[in-house]
Amino acid sequence: MSESMANVIGSGVDALRSWVAQCNAAGGVPIIRTKYGGRPLPNSAVIVACWGHGSEVKGGEVTNIPPDVLQRLSMTKDKYKIIESM
Repeated sequence: MSESMANVIGSGVDALRSWVAQCNAAGGVPIIRTKYGGRPLPNSAVIVACWGHGSEVKGGEVTNIPPDVLQRLSMTKDKYKIIESM
């Protein structure tokens, strides 16, 4: 049984890319977490938050991120830049 850690706001790389664009457009800094408590999230998910503009761009969970994308995200500091370049 898989459980959601947060409010699910989308699914797949396109949803994540769209969310990053919304956060950037609002003037925020996209924060993407690939793990919670040191463990990967269920449902191949990431947790997102828009630092500085969270009241305008709600954060939550984006599910069904492909394993290769999750791996790339987990290996870099500026995760949102990977999504912008895809």
